[in-house]
Amino acid sequence: MAEQNNYRVVFAGDLTGEYDLNTTKRRFSKVFRLDEVKVHRLFSGLEYSLKTELTETRAMEFAIKLVEIGCECWIDLMPNPDDISQQPGFIERRKGQRRFQFRRGPRAGAVIPDRRMLRSRRKIDIFLFDKHGDFPGNTITGKD
Repeated sequence: MAEQNNYRVVFAGDLTGEYDLNTTKRRFSKVFRLDEVKVHRLFSGLEYSLKTELTETRAMEFAIKLVEIGCECWIDLMPNPDDISQQPGFIERRKGQRRFQFRRGPRAGAVIPDRRMLRSRRKIDIFLFDKHGDFPGNTITGKD
């Protein structure tokens, strides 16, 4: 079975603009059955993961419910627990770019043309070419 991605719904206390802050807090506390202190803490501006380990469809359903209340939220992929870079205290020690990106390309004069396409300059090859028009091993067809 293929591994499914898990999602989380993140809320930072922002409003969609449909309702004012007090109305949105009241609707939020009514839908999720929370007391006023917890609702005030959620609307403080810090990011909170309201739901974790959800499938994509369940996360979208929950996010739509929050938007209908008047809260602005987003869906994130859950961090992979096996990924070392996601662990707390991880320090990235690698350089941003590797050195080979800074090396120059070959000089224009250093590019060597394909010698098979050149007419040979040896005396015997010139003689055989003039006499027979072609000889084995020569890739040139016809005379200049």
